[in-house]
Amino acid sequence: MKVFGRKKGRKISSKKIKLINNFLPKISLDDKIIFNQILSSEKQKFLEVGFGHGENLIKLSQDRPDWVFLGVEYFINGVASILDKIYSEKINNIYILLGDGREFLKKLPKNSISESCILFPDPWHKSRHSERRIVQQNFINNLSKVMRKNSKLHISSDDPVAQAWILKCFIFNENYEWNIKSVNECFCKPLIFEETKYMRKSILENRNSMWFEFKNIKES
Repeated sequence: MKVFGRKKGRKISSKKIKLINNFLPKISLDDKIIFNQILSSEKQKFLEVGFGHGENLIKLSQDRPDWVFLGVEYFINGVASILDKIYSEKINNIYILLGDGREFLKKLPKNSISESCILFPDPWHKSRHSERRIVQQNFINNLSKVMRKNSKLHISSDDPVAQAWILKCFIFNENYEWNIKSVNECFCKPLIFEETKYMRKSILENRNSMWFEFKNIKES
């Protein structure tokens, strides 16, 4: 499976390199023992695909200490950032995968995820790049399979092309339901999420973020 875009950005500090080498293996979803222990747990599980620098996973893990949080990120700088926060704040309910979220879904059993989110995915706003967007029918169908019935999926974007694409994909997908009284609701950030550095930059640049909440209604 081909992945588009950069995997690495700015130079990573020696401190964070040590965390990647020494700490990541202790909470990595690549480890079969860790992965199986998480799946066998009766705790509710939250999945974030593409967590950026991890601000929301950190907030959610602290707000819901009785949940388990699974974060998947292909960008190594983002993984390094969240590892630093997890380690320094001694958080023990976040597990990380440095890799492709699409492939990770194939490893999860059905009905294992209680809630999930995809926040500000790369929009690939040129029409000729539409196949590069992570939100595709195959992907959201696979996500539906691993999510519990009636569980919530949160998606956001500040790109008009991506916003229209997301709505088109979900409205015509029979596995999800979008209950909304007014379109104005889409412009309000859910309280469960952190106001990240990216969001603040988006506001300063006058980009209107939209927040969508879909309910997974597929039959098990």
